Amino acid sequence: MKVALIGGTGYVGSYIIDELIKNEHVPRLLVRKGSEHKVTQPDKCEIVIGDIEDEDAIKKTLTECEAIIYLIALIREFSQKGLTNEKLQFRGSERVSKIAEAIGTKRFILMSAL
Repeated sequence: MKVALIGGTGYVGSYIIDELIKNEHVPRLLVRKGSEHKVTQPDKCEIVIGDIEDEDAIKKTLTECEAIIYLIALIREFSQKGLTNEKLQFRGSERVSKIAEAIGTKRFILMSAL
């Protein structure tokens, strides 16, 4: 099964990637430009370059995936850089869920640090 993973370059994401691969799933990751080096086992993942505000990249990440895991979480906000829970956790998961619904994805798992 192909599984979209949003937030896969973080601490928890790396462990989820390992488990997905171990269980013979293919992780497809939405990865910000410049963060590709953070992907564990990149040779076994499909990587889509983009960010949580790029609806085309999100759609490309979700298409043909049977499940979505949303992991974007912040321990600390950096509002000057636009890194807020409002933007990344709330608005980001809302955007992904709307696109998932539009393309017919049935499984959506949201993990939050809040």
